[in-house]
Amino acid sequence: MKSIVVLGSTGSVGRQTLEVIAQNPDRFKAIGLSAYSNSELLARQIEAFKPDYYYFPQEKQPDVACARASSLEELASLPADIIVLAVSGIAGLSSAVAALKRGGTLAIANKETIVCAGRHLKALERKYGGKILPLDTEHSAIFGCLRGEEKSHVSRLILTASGGALRNLPLSEMSNVTAEEALRHPVWKMGKKVTIDSATLFNKGLEVIEAMRLFEVGADAVDVLMHRESIVHSLVEFSDNGMKAILSVPDMKLAIDTALSYPHHGDRSVARLDLAKIGELSFSAPDYGRYPCLKIAVDAARRGEGACIAISAADEVLVEEFIKGNIRFNEIADILAAVLDRFASVGDVELDEILGIDEQARKYTYAVIGAR
Repeated sequence: MKSIVVLGSTGSVGRQTLEVIAQNPDRFKAIGLSAYSNSELLARQIEAFKPDYYYFPQEKQPDVACARASSLEELASLPADIIVLAVSGIAGLSSAVAALKRGGTLAIANKETIVCAGRHLKALERKYGGKILPLDTEHSAIFGCLRGEEKSHVSRLILTASGGALRNLPLSEMSNVTAEEALRHPVWKMGKKVTIDSATLFNKGLEVIEAMRLFEVGADAVDVLMHRESIVHSLVEFSDNGMKAILSVPDMKLAIDTALSYPHHGDRSVARLDLAKIGELSFSAPDYGRYPCLKIAVDAARRGEGACIAISAADEVLVEEFIKGNIRFNEIADILAAVLDRFASVGDVELDEILGIDEQARKYTYAVIGAR
């Protein structure tokens, strides 16, 4: 029986994590839950899973018979077997640091925290003897492909991308895209931010940076491959030009159960994959003309940590403003490019400098929006 703390339990990844826990009551026990704004769902989750602690930052607290932690960091410091970090944005950074400083196992689905602080998190992992387990599908697949392999034999990591909700839309119509259209992902059911990021393919750019940080490789060792069916989740190429891949039906629960069950495999985490029924799998190179945000993120990956922090912060602002209707879809890439240009020379940064650069980038992004 493993004890689990789920930070961000009311979000898409958090809810699916609790589904995995509920399906395996003899293997997992949720001892801590947190939410940012959905107190009603959090209350129902507490009633169902009966954790020891919860955290909710708003003034009005849910009416539950459960001890309230003082912060996310306190929850992340609990002596649980696994801390699941499923909160959105840079807000997850301090919790990741707290979990690793305890020497704990951190199952992380928070792209922004890895992008901004991955080098520092890996250093904490080594220093305190903890473990970082990727909780998103692509990096979980790479993690699986690398198990038992010598790092010196790895030549390339290949992330697959579905293309998002607008993959068939003529380029001439991109400027008129609404948030509702961009949120209609053809394969995956995810939160709003990552779904918009999937439509721009900025999420895949963040995943390139994530792969660099998690697996400690250079930008030239990570590629992106378009794969509409979302069956092949990632591939690893070795020095002999042979490849390994993880295939499954497109279901986030495989990555979740892989992390929670590590170092073992789970038990029928997802439906069986019937390749004969699928028949064909397609692959192609990414089109930077359709997906300029991917190119911007890859350029930032080659620039350094400061540039990556800045565009990650800017994108959080831009997605929110697009959903509100304050900017057009194609302006996301235009403004991201301006932010990259402004912060391109920052270089690598210390852990205590990250939030300052994040704040500067957000202010600059709002200023660019206001000037348009």
